[in-house]
Amino acid sequence: ELAKKALNVAEKRLSGDQWPEYYDTQTGRFIGKQARLYQTWTIAGYLVAKMMMSKPETARILTCEEDVALLEAISCTLDQSPHRKHNRNASPCHFV
Repeated sequence: ELAKKALNVAEKRLSGDQWPEYYDTQTGRFIGKQARLYQTWTIAGYLVAKMMMSKPETARILTCEEDVALLEAISCTLDQSPHRKHNRNASPCHFV
């Protein structure tokens, strides 16, 4: 119900406001001072929301199963950043 209301408000406001990049203030009443108009991501977000309302099962494409080996490899590379102090007691990273 809440999502439908939000989508109805977005439908009325976004097209009338020329698809702005963002709105200012907590209530979102004003288009941002430096917001660009006719933004692709604004339009794409609206279309995705509309698609998900009509077909809720499509929400599965927004999630994925975690690949543990990949996460560990990424974590290792972040831990080995040259700007961080090295931990001599840490176990070495093994890449898959």
